[in-house]
Amino acid sequence: MEQLKRFETDPEHFNPAGSSHEEFIYLDAPLAAEFLGYSRDVDKNSSTWVKKQQGYLAWWADQFKGRDLRKVTLLDDILPALEGAKARGHRIAVLKRVYSWLRKVKHVLSVAEDPTFGRLTVPQARPEQWKRTKVIPREHYLLAHEHLAPHWRDGMDVQAGTGWHVSELVRFARMGSVEPYRGEAEGIAGVLVCPQTKSGEPLRTAVSADVLEAGKRLLERGSFSFEKYTLAIKGACTAAGIPPFTPGRFRHSVATWAIEKGADPASVAAFLNHKSPTTTRRFYATHAVPAKIPTLA
Repeated sequence: MEQLKRFETDPEHFNPAGSSHEEFIYLDAPLAAEFLGYSRDVDKNSSTWVKKQQGYLAWWADQFKGRDLRKVTLLDDILPALEGAKARGHRIAVLKRVYSWLRKVKHVLSVAEDPTFGRLTVPQARPEQWKRTKVIPREHYLLAHEHLAPHWRDGMDVQAGTGWHVSELVRFARMGSVEPYRGEAEGIAGVLVCPQTKSGEPLRTAVSADVLEAGKRLLERGSFSFEKYTLAIKGACTAAGIPPFTPGRFRHSVATWAIEKGADPASVAAFLNHKSPTTTRRFYATHAVPAKIPTLA
């Protein structure tokens, strides 16, 4: 529709890629608000990431000091701003996404006017698991479990039984559903369905009877607070006298526990909705020790 409006305004000079003679493009509050709305409603990013994007956009706006985004250059503006900056990868990712949005969605600038296109890459983060373990010891999980209120205990049980991210747990409690399991595998009582995953497809995870019941109770309540859940687990750890852990570590723990009990990494990858077993091994189960196979000694 934006393309059509531009065409009807000036058919003779219409250019789908945009024109250098259009109005200046500033990374101001209205542009940032429009991009963040697109990030939330179309890209389906979580509220947490959208809020972080807002902070990074404000930072970039301060670095560019009101310059036309078409006139920003990699060598003179972007790289000097990134020198010594924290969360460098996230800042680059947000800037590249804004320029991509301006090109592909807004159609207000061309590839030649995008200083990030093909020249600025997002650095690969060093996995945190290479520095320290994120696996929750089983005994710590059980001790914290005893000191949680029933609602938060259900959330912990669903995470421990599915390996879901906390954001997926929150979405499930708000809009999820339960389906019967149509296979014949032992120990599976049903399927928990989380809507709107990053790929756009519902996430279906087969679970045990206990986890299924915990999921049903979460759905009955209909809401789940990320912040209060995190604080509840922290308080439970303090009450149990164990080092505090965050709910984000359950995904790592589920992968590691499964592989250490002899599960095939490919099966674990499929269960966690990874595209490749390599992802599971590299990012989520780096501290797991696979089951021993018959050897000569």
